[in-house]
Amino acid sequence: MSSLGKSLLDESPWRLLRRLILDAKTAFYGLPKWEKPVHIFWLLGPFILLIERSPADIWLSLLGLVFVGRSIAKRDAAWLSHWWVRTIFLFWACGLLSSAMSAMPAYALGEAIAWFRFPLFAMATAFWLGKDRRLLHAMLFATGLGLMLMSCILAAEIILIGQTGDRLTWPYDDLVPGGYMAKTGLPVFIILTSLVVSARFKMFLPAAILAVIFASMTFLTGERINLILLISGGLMAPLFSGAKWQRLLLFYASGLGLLCLLILGAGDAQWKYTTGLIDNIPLGPDSDYFRVMYGGFLAFLDSPVFGIGVGNYRALCDSLLQGLDGFRCDNHPHNYYIQMLAETGVVGFLAGVMMIAAMVWTAFSNGRRNVRHVVATTAFVVPFGLFFPIQSTADFFGQWNNIFMWSAVALSMAAAHLDFGSGSAMMKPDKRS
Repeated sequence: MSSLGKSLLDESPWRLLRRLILDAKTAFYGLPKWEKPVHIFWLLGPFILLIERSPADIWLSLLGLVFVGRSIAKRDAAWLSHWWVRTIFLFWACGLLSSAMSAMPAYALGEAIAWFRFPLFAMATAFWLGKDRRLLHAMLFATGLGLMLMSCILAAEIILIGQTGDRLTWPYDDLVPGGYMAKTGLPVFIILTSLVVSARFKMFLPAAILAVIFASMTFLTGERINLILLISGGLMAPLFSGAKWQRLLLFYASGLGLLCLLILGAGDAQWKYTTGLIDNIPLGPDSDYFRVMYGGFLAFLDSPVFGIGVGNYRALCDSLLQGLDGFRCDNHPHNYYIQMLAETGVVGFLAGVMMIAAMVWTAFSNGRRNVRHVVATTAFVVPFGLFFPIQSTADFFGQWNNIFMWSAVALSMAAAHLDFGSGSAMMKPDKRS
């Protein structure tokens, strides 16, 4: 096997980094002249996401619009034939229909139309920007650098001013940095945990150090649900790495030990991850999550077929739940599937489930065809974890949440459409070679 076919699992980090950079340069120089600045702009995304939501939204939206313009100019509509793409269009159509029939059609239609920029960015990444595996690897590397930079920013916040109410806010001055770590960083984190259980020492050690740093910084943000998402994805991915069971057991024991140490060192915030976590499981009215989520279900009962319109829950909830004690209105019901039921009805809910299932299955089936490639093998964990039904979630149609989430989904769907040959820098060794 050629040097390019050697494994990520066997190679030293510095040699791998050198090859990834050389591969990316080769791919970049082969691009059409006008596409080069666009791809540079794309690769800067993980750092733009560290600025604020508006620059990040502009970055994501512009790339989606350029993709549409490029497809029209090149008369390229092949990407529209893919199942997961069509299910997104179906869900979007259901959202538009629901919004048009709602009590506040102008607002709801605006929210529904604007939402499409997020999956459009995923399509742009999968079928254009990240279509070359070498550029996809470069984007994963850039995301890893973004996670390292975010970790440094959060460490500086802890040193200089400390946590604010057991939470961190830098660099956004908002309680969302855990969304960057857990959602945007999920594709990189699951690759790291897969390497921890399958790579040799020269790659295992740096992967383990980085995974511990990223998990610890996510814990320190105080965002409990994002921590659970990161840990769950990090624990799930190694099961598909082909590692020996002894090493898997050691990994899980070490991960449990690290989590226990973090909780023990949390001081007064320990309750958030112990009794507070158990008390908030939405199994009855004693849980605030239950009161908010069930409020969304009651809103669904008001308009069960087409829902109350995309984004309308925050405006209509008070009137819909008037006279019903024990339930609480919020901007959204804190669960994607309940929100789809409330705002798009059964029609939109079924289309949304189909959309999510299509993305998970596309990534999973491609991973089974490319079991020797760590990126392809783990890609399905990203949409599976981000859209896992039994969890508390942010706004399904909201800005920050979708920027973080779809930047990760975009990478997983790009991996789902790559045919990894023996020249891949991320390829596991072929025992026959």
